[in-house]
Amino acid sequence: MLRWVLEDSGEFPDLPRLDQLTPEQVVELGGGVDAATYLVRCPGRDVVVKLKSNGLEAEARALRAWKPYTTRVPEVLKAGTVPSVGKRPMKYLVLAALKNDEGRIVETADEYLERSPAGARELGRAVGAELHRMHQAVDETGFGNFADSPGSERTYSSWSGYLADFFVLHAGLVRQLGIGEDRMQATLAFIRACPFVAEGRFLHGDVSIRNVGVFHDQPFTVGLFDPNPLSGDPSWDIAPMMNNVAYNELRQRREGEPSKVLLRDRELLDGFWEAYPDGVAEESLVTAQLVQAVLQAEHRRDRQRRSQADTVDVEVTDEFIRAAVQRASA
Repeated sequence: MLRWVLEDSGEFPDLPRLDQLTPEQVVELGGGVDAATYLVRCPGRDVVVKLKSNGLEAEARALRAWKPYTTRVPEVLKAGTVPSVGKRPMKYLVLAALKNDEGRIVETADEYLERSPAGARELGRAVGAELHRMHQAVDETGFGNFADSPGSERTYSSWSGYLADFFVLHAGLVRQLGIGEDRMQATLAFIRACPFVAEGRFLHGDVSIRNVGVFHDQPFTVGLFDPNPLSGDPSWDIAPMMNNVAYNELRQRREGEPSKVLLRDRELLDGFWEAYPDGVAEESLVTAQLVQAVLQAEHRRDRQRRSQADTVDVEVTDEFIRAAVQRASA
């Protein structure tokens, strides 16, 4: 698949054949949303190539929608489908690598905070300002998944309708936590009655310090990349930062030890709110936090089955879900 993109797509006339490239010219990257991702170093330019069976058309559409509001998202150079016979179609996306003014590929916020943890609050402010710019991009076609994302066959007229259906789809896990039908129905009613934006905004869908690039730190300038985009309410992009703090607070109470990660995440979140100018309704944040916690619980259970997550990770998420349902159904 990568060979076809590099040799036959027409996007890389400045490169020799794949088997003539050095390991430094094609570097496999980790951390993508289920996509095979490569950094390709060409003469005078660096690009990122992503390969995936779905979701890349949605990513390209979101990146183009954000461009009028910020230059600090990857530029889409080409998108298409790798020719195949009798196989599941594979999509490809070619992006310009994010670089700072010195021409160097930006480091991630995760990497930056590893060496400069004291910069968390300022970094949070930069993320708040940048994400607010991205949230100005409106999707007039409706709410939910779009383009070639899984579930895009149904568009919703309201964000609350999308989240209510989402909650019902994953309700089995919530019931396993001992939450009765009365509370389940009260939570659904809470979700449906929540205040949300009237028009869907292009959401990043995977806001984390792994997907934030630091262009400068004096002053802080950041850009977001590697989205898992959907159309909805800005609260969806804010909930992961809030949940990180909540999970780490619950873990610290259990373990009784000070947590540097909790301190970092609190500083990030405090800085974010200082720079995100629009008020976001508390009810919409509670809903987004709950639905994302249910997804996180499923993910952590799967990781636990493969011995990749510990029991405390699962128990902390379960405890958070019970408390969120309590708030929503009170």
